[in-house]
Amino acid sequence: MKRKTFKIEISAEAENDFDSSYSFYLNESPGLANQFYRRINSSLESIKKSPHTYPVAHKNLRKYKVKTFPFMIYYQIDGSTIQVIAIFHTSRNPKIWNTRIE
Repeated sequence: MKRKTFKIEISAEAENDFDSSYSFYLNESPGLANQFYRRINSSLESIKKSPHTYPVAHKNLRKYKVKTFPFMIYYQIDGSTIQVIAIFHTSRNPKIWNTRIE
């Protein structure tokens, strides 16, 4: 049986989430920023391989807990597309990402 192939689309807001967090870690330590970058990429690959595995956070929105860093990746599945709507630090107010849901 052939496994369904998914593609990932990252929203502008999620890109901004990542960029600001990456910049923060880069100011702390280039090595830490590199580790953060690699961890987010590996998290997105895990989501891409089995997007239905991770828990539902709200309605059709799912969440993935990033290992090593206090971040969640929030995403929706639309056919064969995974739409990442937030790469969010767990200490931030969830109402922020909640406003991004269509």
